[in-house]
Amino acid sequence: MNDKRTQLLEASIDLFADEGFWNTPTARIARHAGVATGTLFNYFESKDVLIDEVYMQLKHEWMHHIMQNFPQNGTIKEQIEHIWFRHIDWGLGFPRRYALKQQLALSDLVSDEVQQRQQEALAFGFEIVERGMADGLFVPISAEYFGMLMVANLDAAVQYASAHHLKDMALTRHITTSFEIFWRGVTN
Repeated sequence: MNDKRTQLLEASIDLFADEGFWNTPTARIARHAGVATGTLFNYFESKDVLIDEVYMQLKHEWMHHIMQNFPQNGTIKEQIEHIWFRHIDWGLGFPRRYALKQQLALSDLVSDEVQQRQQEALAFGFEIVERGMADGLFVPISAEYFGMLMVANLDAAVQYASAHHLKDMALTRHITTSFEIFWRGVTN
C-alpha cells in the first residue's frame, strides 16, 4: 500500500475514533497525516470513499486476525469457538479500531457496495452456520439471525472484559463462559 495512502487511512482512523466521522473535515485528516490537503483527494475521491476504505481496512485487519490458525478441519463448534476467541482478542487488543469498526457497521455511512463485499467476505461464517443447521446442531433460526445473536453476544463480551480490565486467567474464563452461554442458547 502506498505510504501516503496508508498515512491518510491511519490519520482517518485516529480522528474518526476520537472525534467521529461527521466532526472530522478532510483538511484535518490531511494535516494529521502530514500531507497537503489536496493530496487526500489523489487517493480518495471523496470523504464517503475514504469512510468506505477505512471500514474495509478495519474489516480486513479483523478478518486477518480471525483467520489466523483457523481450524479448517475442526468441528463446527471448534470453528465458531475459534472465531469467538479471536474476535474478542482483536477487540481487546485494538479497542479504538474495534469501536470504530462497530460504529461504522451501525452507521449509514458505509456504501451498499462495500457492505455487500463485506458480506461476501463473511460467507464462510454463514456456511459454517448453515452446515450446523442442516445437521440439526442449531435451533431452527435463520443464519442471519444466528449471526446477529453472535455479534451482539461478542460485543457484550468485549465490552464487559474491557470495562472490568480482565486479563490472563480471568479473561480466559470470561471468554470461555461467554462462549458456552452463547453455544447453549443456539444449539439443540
